Amino acid sequence: MASVETLTSLAILKVNIDQGGDYLDYLRPFILQVLVDQKPDPVTDVAVRDLIRAQFGLEIPARTVQIVLKRISRQYPLKREIGVYRITGTLPNPGVGVQKAQAERHIEAVVSGLMEFSKDSGKPLSTADEAVAALCGFLGEFSIPCLRAYLCGTAIPTVEGKEHSQIVLVSDYVLHLQRAEPNRFDSLLVVVQGHMLANALLCPDLQQAPKSYKGVTFFLDTPLLVQQLGLEGDSKKAAVDELIRLLHNLGATVATFSHSREELEGVIRGAADHVNVVDGRGSIVMQARRSGTTKSDLLVLAGRIDERLVEAGIGVQETPPYIAEFQIDENIFEKLLEDEVAYFNPRAREFDINSVRSIYVLRAKTSPSTVEQCRAVLVSSNSAFARAAYNYGQNHEEWRDVSSVITDFSLANMAWLKAPMGAPSLPTSEVLAFSYAALQPSKELLDKYLVEIDKLQKQGRIGERDHQLLRSSTLAQDELMHLTMGEESALTEATVTETLRRVTNEIKKEESEKLSAERTAHCETQQALARERLAKSRMQERLFWSCRRRARWCARGLFGAVLLVLVLGIIAGFGVRVQTPVVGWALMFGSAFLALAGLGNLVVGVSLKNLCDSVEAHCLAYFLRNEAKVSGIDLEAP
Repeated sequence: MASVETLTSLAILKVNIDQGGDYLDYLRPFILQVLVDQKPDPVTDVAVRDLIRAQFGLEIPARTVQIVLKRISRQYPLKREIGVYRITGTLPNPGVGVQKAQAERHIEAVVSGLMEFSKDSGKPLSTADEAVAALCGFLGEFSIPCLRAYLCGTAIPTVEGKEHSQIVLVSDYVLHLQRAEPNRFDSLLVVVQGHMLANALLCPDLQQAPKSYKGVTFFLDTPLLVQQLGLEGDSKKAAVDELIRLLHNLGATVATFSHSREELEGVIRGAADHVNVVDGRGSIVMQARRSGTTKSDLLVLAGRIDERLVEAGIGVQETPPYIAEFQIDENIFEKLLEDEVAYFNPRAREFDINSVRSIYVLRAKTSPSTVEQCRAVLVSSNSAFARAAYNYGQNHEEWRDVSSVITDFSLANMAWLKAPMGAPSLPTSEVLAFSYAALQPSKELLDKYLVEIDKLQKQGRIGERDHQLLRSSTLAQDELMHLTMGEESALTEATVTETLRRVTNEIKKEESEKLSAERTAHCETQQALARERLAKSRMQERLFWSCRRRARWCARGLFGAVLLVLVLGIIAGFGVRVQTPVVGWALMFGSAFLALAGLGNLVVGVSLKNLCDSVEAHCLAYFLRNEAKVSGIDLEAP
């Protein structure tokens, strides 16, 4: 039978899912509160994560914060601009601070009353921390009877003497409150709800859940290794380290292929060669300049790669050999990559293809339907690369359920939702207070929680693994929202077992439809861009050749005029005499021009052809500039 913590947490989560929510909705009031209180500008996932840690002591990954911020932006004046959010209006105040202060007064009243009550016992509680610990120990086993007593008016059962002495003490105190101090008993119910909601938020019972990624090896690609080494800044390194920690906690193996390790060393040495070059570019080079990392620092790091990877918990596994039976069609996959990813270095494409075909070899003779069943997965920060790998698997291989490549963003959120959040760095009484303040349910919802708890107790088949699956399933929201239409009064009668089965069956279909829509939109965008480029190219060609023709006619006109003058000069050279003064002057001018042209050709090598070519080039440039101003199109020779 599941523990009380699992029963209550699963019941609360199930009711919330049945009403169209999910676990991430628990985080919304905390994020809204720091946005209202601190008004960060700009609003970034890292900044909000740090504010939540400072104000509430909660450790929420930046990538998860990003998902919740996106949800909030759909409802409230929070606009995304250039990769960050900005508050553009008045956000609703969830009032966590005010509610927390009220909850703290209730908790303090219960704690002080328990300390006073304990003075007549054999082991009085001397500090507030001892009293809070005793209350939590009691509620860890008897929060459900307390909730039932509040909602249904039933009596709280008496705890037998065989129980822990402090649990017996708190039990006697609770019975005393129910009989003699109804006002303070109401305060006790705030503690009960705070305890239940804190468990639902922090999920300590997931410590006992099975290591769901045991037997799975996640291979990091080269860009993630670069980030883990801190070569693209501290924030990216922290994100990768957090992902590795989550995967290890879930029993996974984190590694990289030997060819990726080889590529990593080449990338670092290449950056070292360019860090002092004026036109050196690349994320590593730019970060090195910002941080003052020198060429020698990078070369030393390149020589210590294996040591640094071991320190980070990343193993290096030999790249699998080529086995014809399990190989992918590299030509087809390369074409998909060309459509999705712009590679500046052709070798990088070869390494990526090698990584994907290695995953196929390691998954030989298996057909996994979930990540937990995969033997190997490649993790990349490049969503276009992951999309190309998914498209290849959908169209050319039998593994359509789980792609060979997933992004670090998706994996980090999946892993975090499968693990407990961890105890905040705050006193327990404060955790109870802010959990109650942020998540306090209506009495109607409390009734539904109790109904769900009773149903789960009767089933007797619910455990930590079910809580883990329902918490980490982002499709559970859509599944149960379809049944309940998001109304509190329309709670579905489906059992958790049925819900889990249906969610599992929908995972493949939903993911396939989502990525298919993305692929279609991407293809349409590419086609539109191609049409636009083609139209622009044709316009450029038409205008260019029009300018070219005009410039050529100008040059030919000049050629004819000069040729005429030269012919006149030649005629004058033969001593021809004419009676007409105008013709005489023309012959004299032609003779002089012929002499100057001959001298110019002798001294500087100027010929009539060179002169005409130069005039044609200058006329072409002039016409192109004018056309560019008129049409607004940059014109270049095709």
